[in-house]
Amino acid sequence: MTDGHELTLDELKARLRAAGLTIADNRLSMVRKLLSDALVHVRARDWRASKTVEPAVRFSAGGEGRP
Repeated sequence: MTDGHELTLDELKARLRAAGLTIADNRLSMVRKLLSDALVHVRARDWRASKTVEPAVRFSAGGEGRP
């Protein structure tokens, strides 16, 4: 990433390919800016400080635990 907050066009194209999306070339810069702006808050958060919680539902392959 260029400054840690902006996606490069190559990174954007890689994300689009991974998601199976097609965007017209004349729209790529707009999409890059919108995605960079949307990711600012996600990147700014320190996820290591977040408390982890166990899942609310647990699954058992054998179907055990049903009343």
